[in-house]
Amino acid sequence: MRLVLVWLAAASTALIASGSTLSIAEARPLRSSKTISNYDAAEEEEDRGSFKYTFNFDPSDLSALKRLNNDQFHRMATQPEYLKHIFKSWKSGFKPLEDYASFMESEGVSEYAIKHFIAAFKEYTNHRSL
Repeated sequence: MRLVLVWLAAASTALIASGSTLSIAEARPLRSSKTISNYDAAEEEEDRGSFKYTFNFDPSDLSALKRLNNDQFHRMATQPEYLKHIFKSWKSGFKPLEDYASFMESEGVSEYAIKHFIAAFKEYTNHRSL
């Protein structure tokens, strides 16, 4: 019985010792997690052909979108990733554009902004189909 306990203690010590040597970064066969100082995520996204749309909104248009009860439209106009997220959900919803336009109108979005959002969505769907 004692021999089994001694053997178990020796095996567990060896296991712990081998585990601590693998924690040294040079000994692990993993990818490096070092960051490169000149890394630019925006450049990488452009290189991959990511969708990007620039709205032609005046500051007054943006403030009108911000004053709405639903901040979704202001975020769509100012945050490109949120815009892509919303457009992805629109595309998976399989509804006609008129439904989205009537929803925006019911939320108080101006006709000018609705036209821009619809044009951006059309460009998004064309970009994704390429």
